[in-house]
Amino acid sequence: MKKFLFFILFVAILLPATAQESGIRFFHGTWDEAVALAKKEKKKIFIDFFTEWCGPCLNMAQTVFPLPQVGEVYNKHFVCVKIDAEKGEGVELAKKYGVYSYPTYIFVNPKTEELIHRSGNNKPVADFIADAEGALNPKLSSVYLTEKYKSGDYDMDFLCDYIRYQKLRGNRDVLKDFNKVIEMGGKLTDPKIWNLYVECVGGYDNPYVKEVSDNYDEFVALFGKEAVDAKLAAATAYAPVAFTESLCDFEGKYYNVKMAMLTPLFNKGSYEAAWALVDSLIQDPKIDQKKLVHQLSFYTRVDPNFRDNDLTFEQLAQKIKYTRYVAYNLYERDDAYTHYYYASALEYLIKRAYEEGKQIPAYIYETPQYGKQVYDMRDPQLKPKPKRK
Repeated sequence: MKKFLFFILFVAILLPATAQESGIRFFHGTWDEAVALAKKEKKKIFIDFFTEWCGPCLNMAQTVFPLPQVGEVYNKHFVCVKIDAEKGEGVELAKKYGVYSYPTYIFVNPKTEELIHRSGNNKPVADFIADAEGALNPKLSSVYLTEKYKSGDYDMDFLCDYIRYQKLRGNRDVLKDFNKVIEMGGKLTDPKIWNLYVECVGGYDNPYVKEVSDNYDEFVALFGKEAVDAKLAAATAYAPVAFTESLCDFEGKYYNVKMAMLTPLFNKGSYEAAWALVDSLIQDPKIDQKKLVHQLSFYTRVDPNFRDNDLTFEQLAQKIKYTRYVAYNLYERDDAYTHYYYASALEYLIKRAYEEGKQIPAYIYETPQYGKQVYDMRDPQLKPKPKRK
């Protein structure tokens, strides 16, 4: 019995330690102690500058830092520290390293305590791991890239690295430099240049969307229909209707055209026309309904403190009809906000009904005409669990 209890205690202690080991292991000590440890272990220092009120900081701490592949890279090469930029010695360290936004990632040489690489922002795992490469490879460090770029003495390969660095640090305004890559002889049909375009150049206001469209078959042969369609769909997500319609046919074109028609209606407050279009889209077999529901989740969010208090009671009720549609048809179990917004919208509707002496419309109670007809978080593709005999 004693052996069994010892085993249970051992497992209880081991499991949290194992979970902690899977991601970044942050050093909890003073800055001087972190510097001394980095010198001793012959590692560089990684600093996550954060604040307690920063949402993206918390998201990175919860979703990216704990991942095993992240811990494998960062624990191997860095002494990692988290520093609140608004508390204790973090205030002076933030000034020292020029930290003014959060999260900011600073990589430091412990021998000199000088910055060797800078990045930041809420970002996907691949980009965060690429940040580490910038600190480990002198030719990819922000210090080297920034200084060499300022000199104007560089080649096309360097410019490609610089564009990627700008993208990693959250700068999306890289079109000028990508144009320069093309001027230097880069071809969009070159896999290296194509990948750079896909990863770093967004939007439709550039000549490359039209180039891909005009030479669609060639690009599909080189990079595959799925990749080419995905890039065209992403590039035209916020493009005017006429521009998108002028392009070749690609997966996602029809959806983007319809969204480009819908968005201005909401922006102008043309709600009757907007909801009529939504009704047609909900029934349209050519529309990706899962994608549409996600899009509608933004349009149907009720905010009594912003502009929804200007809606008439009837307009508010109509909007909540579609808030309800989103809540019924968005099945992600981790997304509790959808259901919070629906509940708070209903609460606001009841409050307005009481204050204005209005009757809540029957369609708020009735079974939905379209989409899922039962309000739960169960995906309709799941079959009922068999009853026990």
